[in-house]
Amino acid sequence: MKKIVYISGALTDMSEEERAKMRRFYEELGEICKLFGFEVYLPHIYGDPKFVAHLAPKQIDRIDRLAVTQSYLVVACVGISSTGVGIEIELAYHANKPVILLYEQKKLNERRISRLVRGNPAVVSHIVYESFDDAKVKLDAFLKEFCRSIVAENALPPLLSL
Repeated sequence: MKKIVYISGALTDMSEEERAKMRRFYEELGEICKLFGFEVYLPHIYGDPKFVAHLAPKQIDRIDRLAVTQSYLVVACVGISSTGVGIEIELAYHANKPVILLYEQKKLNERRISRLVRGNPAVVSHIVYESFDDAKVKLDAFLKEFCRSIVAENALPPLLSL
């Protein structure tokens, strides 16, 4: 079975400079996931509002809905408000997919991270960071433990294995 990590993050309502910075960050998170044997789905590769502008909203909904529901894990960057990220987290909940939230400590201190998102039942972990480098170190540590749980999961009798 493929184990896909869906990297969710804001793509709209930001400057080109900020979009480029965030795309790089999402890609770096994806590279960390690949080190643990996961395949990675990056929505901006398939539906960035600027670079894949020809896709209609219904097409983006269908593509991302399918990608979230087929994923094994969702890594959601919630430091920038985004309706799309919130929808992806809720899709993950309804598809019984675990979600990891990533957000800056400063924004949490300023009460700028939605309590509704933080309280979603799909959320299994919060990675609160000071910098992008800190976020990557913490994601790596989380995935080490998460992969141990996958190994334990695979110890189930074949009839019960996922």
